[in-house]
Amino acid sequence: MENQPQIDQQHEHKKRVIRKIGMVFVAVGGIFTLIGIGSFFMAFGGGGWPRYFWCAFIGLPMLGFGKILLSMGYMGAIARYTAGEVAPVTSDTFNYMAHNTKDGIRTVATSLGEGLAAGMHGPAQGGTAAVRCRKCGADNEESARFCDQCGASLPERVDCQSCGEQNDRDARFCDNCGKPLH
Repeated sequence: MENQPQIDQQHEHKKRVIRKIGMVFVAVGGIFTLIGIGSFFMAFGGGGWPRYFWCAFIGLPMLGFGKILLSMGYMGAIARYTAGEVAPVTSDTFNYMAHNTKDGIRTVATSLGEGLAAGMHGPAQGGTAAVRCRKCGADNEESARFCDQCGASLPERVDCQSCGEQNDRDARFCDNCGKPLH
């Protein structure tokens, strides 16, 4: 990564400056916060009103701003560390899931493939009973009155799933082979 040209040639310098300013804000904010909170708690011990409590109102925002600057200055290092910790775990989890679910996925894929093949090859290959259009030859659902492909009026007949014989739409068994139509 060091061999790659940077978009901003002053990036490293800016990062060092942001880190230093962040440290100063955290240090000064921490001191102000300690003085303010210390003054507050000393008032409970009989020391009168907390004279320096206002320091906490300056110190806490300085602490927050310093933390933001530090996180900006170390963002790349933090991201690289996080990626180095997370990536192997993610890879191991993915490989574990892939290895332990491959049989189930294979079964689902086979079922989907068979279902798609049956739908594409019509009723003789295991699909639902269909009405074949006399004009274009497309298979349509049994309840369809007009062809899905060409819009022609469909016959009042149903193809047998076993032998392909056309039968009356209300017939329960094939006229040719005697097998159930529905």
